[in-house]
Amino acid sequence: MRSFFSESRVRYLSVGWSLLIVVGLFVSDAVRVLPSIGVAGLFATGLGYSVAHRRIAQRVYWPELLSFTLVYALHLATGLWWGHLTEPALWQDLLLELPFVLLPVAFLLLPTWPPAHKRTVWLVLLGCCLVAATSATVNYLRHVQAIDHLYLESRFMPTEPDHIRFSLLVSMAVLASTVLLFHSELPRWLRPVVLVSVLLLFLFQHLLAARSGLVTLYAGGALWLGWLGWQLGRWRAMLLTSVLVASLAGASLLLFTTLQNKIINTRVDAGKLASAGAANNFSVTGRVYSYQVAGVVIRAHPLLGVSKLRLADAMAEQYSYMFPAIERDHYLLPHNQFLFNLAAYGAVGLLIFLLGFYYPLLVALRRRNILTLLMYVIVSVSFLVEYTLETNIGVLTGLFFILLAAAPEGPAPVVPRPAVSQ
Repeated sequence: MRSFFSESRVRYLSVGWSLLIVVGLFVSDAVRVLPSIGVAGLFATGLGYSVAHRRIAQRVYWPELLSFTLVYALHLATGLWWGHLTEPALWQDLLLELPFVLLPVAFLLLPTWPPAHKRTVWLVLLGCCLVAATSATVNYLRHVQAIDHLYLESRFMPTEPDHIRFSLLVSMAVLASTVLLFHSELPRWLRPVVLVSVLLLFLFQHLLAARSGLVTLYAGGALWLGWLGWQLGRWRAMLLTSVLVASLAGASLLLFTTLQNKIINTRVDAGKLASAGAANNFSVTGRVYSYQVAGVVIRAHPLLGVSKLRLADAMAEQYSYMFPAIERDHYLLPHNQFLFNLAAYGAVGLLIFLLGFYYPLLVALRRRNILTLLMYVIVSVSFLVEYTLETNIGVLTGLFFILLAAAPEGPAPVVPRPAVSQ
C-alpha cells in the first residue's frame, strides 16, 4: 500500500483528479457526476496517502484548511435543528455542501504541490474557458440578431456552464493566468499562447456582458494592478497593463452590441424599481424586491433565522403579503450569499459562516499570497449578487480554486536513477 501511494504517484493522481473537477465544471449538464467523482477521488487519494504513510502531510496548516468545515457544520446543525433525518431536502443540502468537508480534508492530507502541477491545473482551466468561450462565440455569430435581442430582455447567450458561473470561471482563469505570466517559470513558447488566451477571454467577458463577471474581473484586476505597483514595484508594467485594459474595454463598449444592450437593459431595469410588477420581467428589480422580503424575514428571526429548509416558504409567505403583483413563479430567494445566510441561519449562523469561510483569507493576507487573495475577491464579489454556494457548481467554484491557490508548494520528489554498471 505504501508503494502504491508513493509521494510522486499521489501528486500525479492529485493533478488528475483536479483536472477532472475542472473539466467537469464545463460538462456538468452532460455528465453531472463528473466533478463529484473528481472530489471523491481527491479525497480518497489523500486518505490513502495519509494511511499508507501514517502522517497528516499538512498538519501545520490545519486551522485554515479545516475552518471551511464550519460551513458544513452550520448546514448540518441547522438542518437537524429545524428538520428531521427523513426529510429529503435535508439530505439533498448535506450532499450538496459535502465538498466543504471532502476538499479541505483532502488538501490537509495530500503532500505539497510542485509549482508545475498547480500551473497545469490553472492552464487547463484557461484552456477549458477558451474552448467554451469559442463555442459560445461561434453560436453567437450564427444567431447575432436573436441573441442581441435577448440582452434587451434580461437574458444571455447560451453558455456551458450557465452564464453566471461561467463568467466567474473566466475571471478566475484570466487573473490566475496573468499571475502565472508575471510570477511563474512558464516555458518561453507557452508565454505568448497564455497571453493571447488571456486577452481573448478578457474580450469575451465583455461580449458575454454578465454583470457579475465584469465586476469580478475589474475588482480582481484592480487588486492585481495595485499589487503589481505597490507590492512588487513594477510601476511601468502596471501602467502599460492599465492602458491596455482601458483600450480593450473601450473597444468592447464600441463594438459589442451585447454589452451595449445589457447597459440599456440595466438602465431600463433600474428605472422600474418603483413598480413591483416589473419584478416579473426584470432581473435587477426582482433582486431588489427579494432583498426587501429577506429583510422582513431577518427582522422576524434575527438570531437563528428560519433555516435553509424553510427559507423558500418564509419568503413566499412575505411575497404574497407584501407584493401581490409579483407572480409566484418569480419569487426569488435573496440573491446575496450574506443576506441568504442571515435569513436562513440568523446572525449567529452568519458569524459562523464568516469565520469558517474567511479565516483562510486572513492567513493569505499575512503570507501575501496574491493568487488566493484574487480568488477570494472574485468569490466574495459574486456573493454580493448571487447565493453562489447554494448550487453544486457554485460550491466547487467558490471552494476548490481557493484551496488550490492556497495549497502549500514544494519541490517535486527526485526519482533516483538506476546505477549504471561498469
